Amino acid sequence: MAHYLVIHTPKADEADSTLPPTKLADLAQNLGHESSQPRWITTWSPDLHDERVFSYWEARNADEILKAIEKYGFLDDMDAEAVNVRQWGPGEVLAVDPE
Repeated sequence: MAHYLVIHTPKADEADSTLPPTKLADLAQNLGHESSQPRWITTWSPDLHDERVFSYWEARNADEILKAIEKYGFLDDMDAEAVNVRQWGPGEVLAVDPE
């Protein structure tokens, strides 16, 4: 299963839009478990000076995530860009490049 970092950026034209309430509890209940497809893992809000929000998902493809975001109204006042990511760090570097 692939991992995705979704970058949520405020839409420029949403100021006058009325959106239905987010179904956040349903999203957590239905897509927040190990066996969920796609699976919502977590979300970060950087700080008060950055309006973007970042969510982390596990899915077969980015389209699954975008459909879930639409279905549950998750941060739907924002544009969502799903980026396929792979986790790596010092351990992986040292395992490949022993000195």
